[in-house]
Amino acid sequence: MVTTINALIIEDDASSVTLLKEFLKDFSYIELLGEASNIKDAESLIKSNPKVDLVFMDIDLKGANALDLIKYVGPKTKVLFITAFPDFAVKAFEYNTIDYIVKPISFDRLKKALSRLDVFEDAEDADFEEKPAKHSSKFGIDNMVLMNIDNEMKFIKIKDINFIEAKGNYTYVALNDGTSFTTYGLIKLWEDKLPQDDFFRVHRSTIVNLHNVLKIERGTYDTGILYLKGVDQPFEVSRNYFSIIKNKFKLTSTL
Repeated sequence: MVTTINALIIEDDASSVTLLKEFLKDFSYIELLGEASNIKDAESLIKSNPKVDLVFMDIDLKGANALDLIKYVGPKTKVLFITAFPDFAVKAFEYNTIDYIVKPISFDRLKKALSRLDVFEDAEDADFEEKPAKHSSKFGIDNMVLMNIDNEMKFIKIKDINFIEAKGNYTYVALNDGTSFTTYGLIKLWEDKLPQDDFFRVHRSTIVNLHNVLKIERGTYDTGILYLKGVDQPFEVSRNYFSIIKNKFKLTSTL
């Protein structure tokens, strides 16, 4: 059985709205509840539909930045960006962003994006060829991610992350320039997304940028001590991760 997906359209280009709505006729499980073409109306529309399932959103709304609207989107609401800006690969898992489509939109591209929605109540109803595995996509070192920093939506480069620490159900993210912020989500989600050649988990609560490692010393009981650029206090490398990092980087003879 297919679940109904209630959706909103935030888009200032009338022709784009018309084309999107025409494509959506082939997705009977999506029900449009409303649309808006400017920041003020969009804010009102989102606030009046706090439990909406999906928002189709352009980034530029008559010169205004639609990313300012993200703070009004419910925590369970998914966002699908459809925009003319090709420079950013938005991977905003913090806000359940399912995809980022660069205009002009095509039916096949929209279909691929919508296949990421959980619309099937029973597993046997799902099209497993079209539905990708959760958390299967990886960031590249030069990708950008959209994050909430001091109540503002900002893009950061993956390579600018210095280290990440687990804080219960949240994670503390420190950037190379000294900026830091806390975001919702387990550290395992970051581990699954970050490029393995550039980031390494040194402890159950810590991931570091390998490009910023100054040195690693042997600690006690087969643990390690890692010094990171821009950080005064060293990080503990737990026994299991110390063994992995020695084997991974062929350091057995020196540590």
